[in-house]
Amino acid sequence: MIVVLDGKESYQLNARKQALIRDSKADGENIIVMDASSRTAFSMEAALNQCSTISLFGDRRVILLSNPYFLKAGSGTEKKSSSKKNPKKSPSDLLDQYCRNPNPDTDLLFVCDGFLADKRTKEYKVLSSYAGKTVSLITFSNPSPRELETLIERELRTRGYHLSRDAMQELKLRIGDSATEFYRTLDKLDLYGKKEVSRAEIIGLVSFNPEVNVWKLSDSFIRGRRRETIECWKEMTEHADMDVFAIIPTLAYRLKKLFAVKRCYERGFSNDAIKARTGSTFPDRDLDACGSHSSLWFLERLADLAEIDQGIKTGKYSGTEPLEMFLLRNLQNGR
Repeated sequence: MIVVLDGKESYQLNARKQALIRDSKADGENIIVMDASSRTAFSMEAALNQCSTISLFGDRRVILLSNPYFLKAGSGTEKKSSSKKNPKKSPSDLLDQYCRNPNPDTDLLFVCDGFLADKRTKEYKVLSSYAGKTVSLITFSNPSPRELETLIERELRTRGYHLSRDAMQELKLRIGDSATEFYRTLDKLDLYGKKEVSRAEIIGLVSFNPEVNVWKLSDSFIRGRRRETIECWKEMTEHADMDVFAIIPTLAYRLKKLFAVKRCYERGFSNDAIKARTGSTFPDRDLDACGSHSSLWFLERLADLAEIDQGIKTGKYSGTEPLEMFLLRNLQNGR
């Protein structure tokens, strides 16, 4: 059996990988993991020789190629042989030869953890040409926001968990759009052993996610929620020790996007036109996030952030204080 596992949903991918290894009944010396992430350290010929070798320790073998570089975009895997008298078979030729007649006692797994296999590579074209015959192609993609919402509700209900409204909101903020993070959270909840879960417990259990928290900081700031903004700011700068350089670009990106959406709206553009001009997936949600702010408000805040960014780069400012004062100055009347 030859299997290609790829995709950005790492949790399910690794669960399937473990299931395949378990179902193979191979163990010990018969499970061989090869790092295929580097051109210089990996040899297709050596890997396929392992597949063809008869084991002295049991009937079944598993050869696992971890993160194969030759299935990544822009890998440029093959080079022309420099000798015409002694042409060497390319990796894709060797793979084609093996796929045509694989060893029935060996399972060969190509594991692309966290990325999609590039369908343009010669090796993938070989593997896909045998799909449904000697090769299985299995992709694990992140669900859409709606599918993730359904997944969260179903899994929590099935496992008997009850989360308060603010706990559920905090959970969704912390996992972002990642099903992998949600499954990891379920594992932690199972170990925690409590079915009624509060927001404070979610904060304690679910790993800090800098990217999601910058997004949360942005929305809290734009909506004028002083307490929530300060709480998020403290978590990011104190507990995660996050660099201010990582916060400014993301906050500016969010403000810039909302500025563009609001400006188009002020000029009378329809939602479809706003989507086409700004790239906003959900213009109505972005407009709701703008609140009562005008496009000028966003433009002025962007100018302030640009000044802070430039001041830090030139040595005029240091530390987190300039950005912290920027947030507080604009949240004086917030709740």
